[in-house]
Amino acid sequence: MNNTLLNIDEITTILDRDFIPIESIVSGLRLKKQVEMKKNVEQVERRFGMNFPDDFVNLILNYDFGDFSILGVHFGSETNYLEKLISFHEHLSNEDITNFSNRFICIATGDYFTFIMDVNSGNIYVFGSETPFNNKIKIAESFTKLIQALGTAYFHRTQNTQTEFLDIIIKTFDSESIDFWKEVIK
Repeated sequence: MNNTLLNIDEITTILDRDFIPIESIVSGLRLKKQVEMKKNVEQVERRFGMNFPDDFVNLILNYDFGDFSILGVHFGSETNYLEKLISFHEHLSNEDITNFSNRFICIATGDYFTFIMDVNSGNIYVFGSETPFNNKIKIAESFTKLIQALGTAYFHRTQNTQTEFLDIIIKTFDSESIDFWKEVIK
């Protein structure tokens, strides 16, 4: 492998290779192609009063995030991702309406972190019980970069080449995100 993040096609190929053989036992570990209707995305944008970044829209129109988890990051489980976004948004908005007004949406949850996207910039952040919202950590510049980093982390973890992954992260992302990515690759 080269010393860059994997692209989405490379990630889907790796996940298919590893998980198609066991899909009858466990599901939700592959990033499957799908076709979502643009009008459905636009309805959710109107409901939230915001416009989603183009790269986010393109990925959710083409891949099934409603039944996808990777390295403990859960986008959805046997559901429609747009419905999951609504559920995430309503739950977090009820907790802290000022922080989740018209700027942030929750895009995934993890064991220790909540993953949010700033819809104005596309930046992806995490916060959790030990990292309150006001101290959120920027971990990626876009939804695409998040998926690429998670897929690349998965690949390097399976190859036992975590150091190579961290070298890529250091070259690609802000220094504040390195501790987060070290946790992901463990």
